[in-house]
Amino acid sequence: MYKPSNKIISIYLVIGILWILVSDRSFAYFGFNGDSILFQTLKGIGFIVASGALFWVMLRRYENKNQKYLNRLKNITEELTLSNNRYTVVTKATNNIIWDWDFKKGRVIWGESLTRIFGYPELENHSTWWTNKIHPEDKERVAKRFDKFIETSNKEKWSDEYRIITESGDIRHIYDRGYILFNKKGKPIRMIGSLEDITERKINEEQLKQLNLQLNKRMEELAVSNAELEQFAYIASHDLQEPLRMITRFLSEIQRKYNDKLDDKGKEYIHYAVDGSHRMRNLILDLLEYSRVGKFDQTIETIDLNTLIEEVVNYHETFIKESKAVIKWSHLPTIQNRKTPIQLVFQNLISNALKYHSESEPPLIEITYQDLDNRWLFLVKDNGIGIDPMFSEKIFVIFQRLHAKHEYSGTGIGLAICKKIIEAQGGKIWVESEEGQGSTFYFTVSK
Repeated sequence: MYKPSNKIISIYLVIGILWILVSDRSFAYFGFNGDSILFQTLKGIGFIVASGALFWVMLRRYENKNQKYLNRLKNITEELTLSNNRYTVVTKATNNIIWDWDFKKGRVIWGESLTRIFGYPELENHSTWWTNKIHPEDKERVAKRFDKFIETSNKEKWSDEYRIITESGDIRHIYDRGYILFNKKGKPIRMIGSLEDITERKINEEQLKQLNLQLNKRMEELAVSNAELEQFAYIASHDLQEPLRMITRFLSEIQRKYNDKLDDKGKEYIHYAVDGSHRMRNLILDLLEYSRVGKFDQTIETIDLNTLIEEVVNYHETFIKESKAVIKWSHLPTIQNRKTPIQLVFQNLISNALKYHSESEPPLIEITYQDLDNRWLFLVKDNGIGIDPMFSEKIFVIFQRLHAKHEYSGTGIGLAICKKIIEAQGGKIWVESEEGQGSTFYFTVSK
């Protein structure tokens, strides 16, 4: 084995032998006698000076080398100290338990969090200690999976979830993960990892699972209930219309046949009865229509709103001419949606704007829009009688009316239908209005 001391001794011997061979001839050349005292003195001094100078050079080189080694060692020591300090701080600050397993020594070093989190007073270091803490139902599975992982020797990361038993006997769920280190031959020699207590997450997952089961069950029950309700609404509307038609027909026959025998009061009673049956029939039809909102079987299509509004306006052509109403719109967008529900929304809003117009001026309705990135915002503005802001929510409730039936016709279901259609698509509908100042209805639909 190479040692610096062997090198120094070897150099010293070589210098001594060379000095013996060369010094006598060198001094004789300059006229010094080999037997004189001066010769021997100079020869000794020369050997000491030459060997001393050489040793000085060599020692200086070794001192420089040693200083470099010392500096490197000092830096490495400081880095190790800093790394250890960081490791200590991390193990104290984190809620995870850090572990370090040396396969060769069969020793596991546990972080300080083990005592704080799981309550074990002593951090034992042998590898079998922790496996004894794994829940009996999980122990065999975890052991087999880990052994298989080690045997493959080609993966660096390992993870698993299992239960452990704490010092107090509680059962906790943990997420265990590790990173394996290999030697130059590819053999695993060390593994570093952490244990994370995921008990709260597991509890939340189980609660969420139960809630989802309850929600799915409730949705199934609601679907059945909605189907039954829809069927009931259809049957009720159909069956109720028949007696109403009978009442209306017989009242009309009475009025026709006995008209000359009825006084004004009797005629008035018959008029109210017929009018009431007509309103009842309209109410039943509106209720049926409301129950069907959201049941449209149409596929999504491209809708030119300019054409759609023109169709709605043509529907109200007679009233528009009589009231001299003006409806303005231009360059409305083409949207992707189901035509019937969108048409119902514009139909009801325009119909209301025409119905609740001011007596002092002809109806003026303006339809505009705004592009809001992922949705469209539509505005239907009128110059009608307006709405007190305190009723801005009430008007969207089914059968809620702000005026007497003799003032304005209708069942109070139009805006409720609009709200149901828009909200079924994930949009919103609202109104901004002042009494006597007209109204502006806003609603959004997705693009």
